[in-house]
Amino acid sequence: MNYAFAVKWLKAFRDSAESICELYADDFVFEDPILDQYQIRDKGDLGRIFVLYANKDRTNGYGVHNFRIRGYEGDERSGLIRWEWTPEDCGNFLGLDVANKPFFTQGHTFHQYDEDGRIVRESSWWDSGAILTAIGHPGASKAQFATKTPALV
Repeated sequence: MNYAFAVKWLKAFRDSAESICELYADDFVFEDPILDQYQIRDKGDLGRIFVLYANKDRTNGYGVHNFRIRGYEGDERSGLIRWEWTPEDCGNFLGLDVANKPFFTQGHTFHQYDEDGRIVRESSWWDSGAILTAIGHPGASKAQFATKTPALV
């Protein structure tokens, strides 16, 4: 695929879960290990994951989710999309109170495509630590990550 497809994919998140799911082949594998989502192969399950990101109601606490492409590298069979994400008017994320606590993170998604240009495999990785730090979560202090590395046995 190409940069234009990456933009189309990210824009679909603002449109609807159905718009996103249309970009996937019938036989696909989706993974987002940060959210503990592995080996999702059903478009109904995929749509339930993505419905949150298409929210347009700023008053319901789910937030309006803004994605922006930072880069794309790949060819017609696979590609790596670098992106950034910022929700607005979000009250809760992953069970954490994020009301009036703006945050931003970056991530990347690897895609493999079929001969029709549909996604057959996706693996997304993103920086959850940036979110925890931005919202002032007590477990996200930088000192936590400065500990000595244990010796390998």
